Amino acid sequence: MSDENGSVDYAEKLESLTEQLRATTEERQNVEMEIKDIDRVLSEIEALPDGEAVYQVVGNIMVKKERDAIKKELQEKKENDSLMFQTLKQREEALSSEINKVRREMLLKSQAFRVTGNS
Repeated sequence: MSDENGSVDYAEKLESLTEQLRATTEERQNVEMEIKDIDRVLSEIEALPDGEAVYQVVGNIMVKKERDAIKKELQEKKENDSLMFQTLKQREEALSSEINKVRREMLLKSQAFRVTGNS
């Protein structure tokens, strides 16, 4: 459904893009918080005295693990999260750009409609 200047199509596209941007931003923020948590945990592990026991929560239990094994797991998780963060950031930029493009098109189309009286 579209009126003579296509504003409904633009509005639907703009709404869809805006929702995608919101979801992507939320996911990026969650990944960013996870990276900060990993950094905090790695810092705490580094601050422990040598020989101090380190435990990892697995399901409903805590399992004693080697410090280096936990550090390696966390560093790998951080690398994966950092890649995801960059991907989501790029997606946000692309969506923002697309939203701005649609808004410009809407504006130009509405101006042309007003000037000519048709589409």
